[in-house]
Amino acid sequence: MPPRVKDWQQTPRLKLFQGCSAGYTHITDSDYYKSIPKDADVIFASASGIHVSTIGEHVLGTVLMLTHKLNYLNYTMHAEQRWVPHKELGGQFIRDLPTMSVGIIGYGHIGRETARLFHSCGSKIYALTRNGQPTPESGYIIHGTGDPSGGLPEQYFATSSRSSTLSFFSACDVVVNTLPDSEHTRGFIGEEELEAMKGDAIYVNIGRGTTTNQEALVKALQAKPKDGEEEGATGTLRIGGASLDVTTPEPLPSPHPLYTLPNVVLTPHMSGLSRLYGTRCGDLLEKNVQRLRQGKGALNAFRGRGEDD
Repeated sequence: MPPRVKDWQQTPRLKLFQGCSAGYTHITDSDYYKSIPKDADVIFASASGIHVSTIGEHVLGTVLMLTHKLNYLNYTMHAEQRWVPHKELGGQFIRDLPTMSVGIIGYGHIGRETARLFHSCGSKIYALTRNGQPTPESGYIIHGTGDPSGGLPEQYFATSSRSSTLSFFSACDVVVNTLPDSEHTRGFIGEEELEAMKGDAIYVNIGRGTTTNQEALVKALQAKPKDGEEEGATGTLRIGGASLDVTTPEPLPSPHPLYTLPNVVLTPHMSGLSRLYGTRCGDLLEKNVQRLRQGKGALNAFRGRGEDD
């Protein structure tokens, strides 16, 4: 929001506010937004869907970095200038994607494109949503991306059921968190959810850092298998690795354990920085202006008339 815009009365003719990010709590938490009368005929829309390609690729790429130990190899061979023996890596250690189950938390635009990419590699897909039911994709969709019918997941799990939620975490080799920041999602992944995960599972967060209990996550990443404990055992508060494009807070202060853990791929909230970002924002704005002129609601509306209204 422009810093000088504090009250709805400053923009009496506004009909459409088109955001340039998928998240919008920075808008809804503003004094300006809170001043808008409930009966005001104005639409607010997010930019959800404009950056699914690069974020989906980021998830797939960083998971491969962890399963192939590329982060460890790149650092070690450059910093120590030595040839890393296979024995040091664990021998025949690489996990094949077709043997892995990938779970998506929040099956929206980003989740569906991530699912499509992993499914094309042979992975089994699970989805965790509010009601645990498949739904068609809606909003701004880049041609050729996503899962239009919601048919890729072999099984849906529901956050409305505690047992279903924990079963989801226990079933996955990779858990991908795409949740936005909201009062309902903050701290959603806590110690109990991490404990339910397999001991060699990978946790990916490209949603928001506030959705995860970061202290519990660090504890799970630091944990080692006990004597006689299977590597993939559940109920251990131990996971194999993490790819984190978001943290809390941001920037992450230094020193912090996440900067030094060898089983973490850490990036500075950059997975959506596509060269086509601005182009797609403009395309979405143009589509929504056309829709309003035709008397239709907007794509990605989070206030006012949506595409089905």
